[in-house]
Parts: sequence; structure tokens; C-alpha cells
Amino acid sequence: MDLGTKNANNLISKNFETAKSATKAVVDTADVETFEKLCEKSEFLFDFIKEKIIKNLCCAVTKENLSNILKFTKIYSSDFEDFIVNSWVKFANEDLTDEILTLFEQGTEEQKTYAAAYFYHINDPLAVEFLEKYAFSNFDPLAQNCAFALKRFGDKNLYNEAISVLQNAVSNSEEDFENYKYVNFLVSYGDKSAFDVLFEYFKKTCTKGFLASSMLYLISFGELVETGKIKEAFEIFDVILSAYPEEISLETVFDYEILEFIKYICKILNSDIKNGNINPAYAKRIILKAKYKFNLISREDIYTFDLPKDVKKEIVAISEYINALDIPLFDGLEEELCTKDRERILETFDIILNFGKTEFSDKIVETVLTTEFEDVISEGVKILKTFGKLELIEKEEILNKIKNQNLKALTESYFA
Repeated sequence: MDLGTKNANNLISKNFETAKSATKAVVDTADVETFEKLCEKSEFLFDFIKEKIIKNLCCAVTKENLSNILKFTKIYSSDFEDFIVNSWVKFANEDLTDEILTLFEQGTEEQKTYAAAYFYHINDPLAVEFLEKYAFSNFDPLAQNCAFALKRFGDKNLYNEAISVLQNAVSNSEEDFENYKYVNFLVSYGDKSAFDVLFEYFKKTCTKGFLASSMLYLISFGELVETGKIKEAFEIFDVILSAYPEEISLETVFDYEILEFIKYICKILNSDIKNGNINPAYAKRIILKAKYKFNLISREDIYTFDLPKDVKKEIVAISEYINALDIPLFDGLEEELCTKDRERILETFDIILNFGKTEFSDKIVETVLTTEFEDVISEGVKILKTFGKLELIEKEEILNKIKNQNLKALTESYFA
């Protein structure tokens, strides 16, 4: 692989002396061009190679060339952040800390990001002002590093502010967008006790996909199960499935340990022990949703052509695992149509339609006739038309249940 400069190529040399000489040259001459090339090509480098480069670069830093490190800070890379920060921490003293405080105040966003990471290790109280000032920066790495450092300081001013804002939030698209910064802060701050507040906000926000994916970086599915928050885990997983692949990157199947959680759900379904928090029909509907979604993704190149090989392999593994299940997933599914939860009814309609299960037509009719949700009525009529079962309902009876004129017109069109 050609990284773009001689020093960059030598940094990844298998020859120890060549790599060592290159790292010394990069630091001694402040070879910013090579550092920039490394940052640009970092996604193509194996983690162990990056770790070796960082280790060698840090070893090449001395008191004599330490001032050169500042020249690299104009380029930010999360992959090579440790090179900058560890070099500073290695020679930390009062003068250097004062210099980095000045950088934190006057530098670029990239430089501020490195400075915030430095103060995660060096708890100078003078840095708190700037950590709080930039904790809601639009430059995500800077905001994250500030939150990390504030947690390390034990400073809870912004944490308490974020909790209060989300507890009192009234969801609408404009306010949800403004509240992103508080969600991101709480996730980066890393105090798991914030989960309950985040989850309550998740239930009322318009941006459920964003909240679901964010919460899983604070607390995993496995941790939710271990702490008895199984119902919450199911609700988050339901939204994650809906958000794949348009809203949430498929590369997160590893981050979220999707296959492991699916196996856990199947364990519940196969167990003689009833889980009081989870109705079996609910669990089956979610597995069916995952089955449809991952079968679709795994067979359509448009969703996977630019994904890493290991991610593609994992998606196929998820699909194959669900397809091989020996569980009667449609048995009792109609119970999901009896809930008072509009979203769960609509999701169940989707499952019935996607799998072409015409045998549920009578249950759809029953739901359409008894539900208070007008969009559920309209969707049920659409599915009955698709199944060729419109004769099971009376047109006027159905239309009289819908007050929204646009929805009424749409529903009437299904009878044409």
C-alpha cells in the first residue's frame, strides 16, 4: 500500500529499524504531510499496524522535539489522537499545561479536541471553563472529548442540565433537533444512570432511530438484560430494526451485538420459563421483523456493496440463523393485534403483509372494526385489498369510522 510519502510508507515497514528511523524523522522534522497521509489512509490500516505506528511515534518524542507536536494538531484523527495526547502527557508540566490551555482557548476545533483529551488525563481545574464551553460543539470529537473529561473531573453541571432539559422536553421536530446535543453529551459522559431519562425521552421523541442507536453506546443490550430492563431492550431493538439500513449504518451490527440479542430472544421463546415482561407474540413479531429485514438486506447488493467483508458476513450469519430456527413464529402472532399500542399493531400488519399471510385476514378485519386508530383502519383495508379479501368488510361502515378527510379519501380509493 502506498501511503503517499516515503516516511509514511516506511512507518508501516516490517523492518524494525526502517520503521524506527521513519518515526524519528517524522517527529524531528515535524513532517505534517506524512501525518496527514496517515490520517487520510487510516481506515485502510489494520488496528495492530496503527497501534505499532502510535507506539513508535510516542517513543520518538523527546523533550527536545516536543514542541513539534503542536504542528501536528491542525489535523485531527481519532485513530492517531493517542500519539498527540500521550506525547503531551509523557512530558506534562505546568508550562506545557499552560500552553495547552491557551490552545484550548484560541486554537482550531481540531486543536481544541486534542486539548480536551489532554485534560482528561491532566485534571487542571482551569480547563473546566473550556470543557463546559465546548461540550456542545458541533464538531463531534470535540464535544465527546469534553464530556469524557468532565466525567473524569467529576463535574456534573452540564450533566444535570442535560438531564433536566430532556425530562422537561416536549417533542417536536425543532426541539428534538436542539436536544441532540444533550443526548450526545449524556452518552459521551458515560453515566449509565442517565439511561432511564434517555429512555423516557426516547418514547416521546420524533427521532426514535437516533435515540435508540445513541442509547446503545451508553448501555448495551446485554447490560439491559442483566439489569432487568428487558422490555426496554425489546423496544429499542424494534426501532433499530426499523432504522436499518437507511437511518443507521449496518456496520453497527457488531457494535450492538445484534446476533447475540436475537439469540437471547430465541432463548426466551424456547424456554419453559415465562418472562413476565415479554409477551411471546411480541418476541415472535420482532424475530419475524428481523428475519424479513436481514433476508432482504443480505440478498440485495444495493444495501451491502460498500460494506466491509466482516460486516457482510455477519449480516448473512444473522439471516441464516433466523432462517434455521425451529420455532413456530406465526403461532399466536394475532395477539399483537389486540394490544392498545398503535405502533405494534402497524408493525404486525407489516409482518403479515410482507410474508403474505392471508390466513390472518379475519384478524385484520376484527382489528379494523374495533380499533380507535384511523391509520390502522386504513392500513388494514389496504392489506385486505392486497390479499383480495375486501369482501370481508362493508365499505360504508369502514369509511364512517374515519374522520380525517385525507385518510378517508385514501381508504376509499382501496375499494375502487
